Amino acid sequence: MKGFNLKVRGKVLYSVPIAIASSALAVSVIAPQIARASTSTLAPVSPEQLVSWIQAAHPISLNGTVTGITSFPIPLPSLVKSSNPQSALGGSTTETYNVWSNGRGSFRSQQVTNGGETDLYVNPGSVWYWNSSTLTATNETRSGSSGGQSGVQATGSNPSATASEIVSRLSAFSTLSVSGSQMVAGRPAYTLSLTPTAADSLIGSVQIAIDGETHVPVQIQVFPKGSSTPAASFGFNTLTVAPQPTSVFSFTPPAGAKVVEPSTQVPTASAQGTSKAASGNKIVGTGFDSVAVIRLSAKQLSGTGAIEKSLPAVATPVGVGYLYSTPIFQAVILPNGTVVAGAVETARIMQVISGL
Repeated sequence: MKGFNLKVRGKVLYSVPIAIASSALAVSVIAPQIARASTSTLAPVSPEQLVSWIQAAHPISLNGTVTGITSFPIPLPSLVKSSNPQSALGGSTTETYNVWSNGRGSFRSQQVTNGGETDLYVNPGSVWYWNSSTLTATNETRSGSSGGQSGVQATGSNPSATASEIVSRLSAFSTLSVSGSQMVAGRPAYTLSLTPTAADSLIGSVQIAIDGETHVPVQIQVFPKGSSTPAASFGFNTLTVAPQPTSVFSFTPPAGAKVVEPSTQVPTASAQGTSKAASGNKIVGTGFDSVAVIRLSAKQLSGTGAIEKSLPAVATPVGVGYLYSTPIFQAVILPNGTVVAGAVETARIMQVISGL
């Protein structure tokens, strides 16, 4: 898989893009601190064995709940409409999804909120996105039978696909180790730890829990450097491995629903070296040391003012910018609206800015 779209039918679906700069933000947007039960007892394995299990993991028939909490705020586009951006940037973020998979290419994700519910139905050849609050159903016809393996499924509601992308992109830039075992969703799981080799990374380690029975990734946690408390994590808090009824994955727009075509997708770029994407976006560097340079559109630029007012000003090589900082991720908004972001120290951000 080369990369994942960040938007599906107008809703932000959190995924792990190709650079760790975006990866750190994506994982943190919907990340739980899943309570650990007593340490489990599993047979010893090597880091290489856990990596091979992650890379070879295939969808299995299951249902469960994926919950996420960040220990820091996320500057979502909704802040633009906020009357108090500073307040909106305070606190943490929590999201919960109900998920189902039949292990044969069908996947469903459901998020229930006070305003209604949103559902994502992925089937071979077709993807539906349903928003009950707007009575809108968006359909995309997909070629072949790749529905179960498509980028759509590699969202924040699918720990297995996210873990696979992290290992694929970052294992070469990490020291791998097995950090013992734990209980996730009441099931024994191994813990694979990826420790960045980049000295300027804000991330101390990324820990992936792999179910001891199915060998499927079930939780991801991101720890800041020097901290034993995750700043972000994401995975199952309930999980049942069992056959799922076909009706769970079937969707027909209800009477009165508006059926629309999918919106234009977000461009992606390769994490290897410095590469360019549409609209001048690019990634500078590799692995945990990579930094994303994002050229905002005119429409996006018009909405950054509210966010900038809530952020501290910072001197950059090209003028005064605005710094958004978290324990595992930083972003600088430059005077021309360009955003330079990564899971790196400020000095690395400034180094990239000086080369623009």
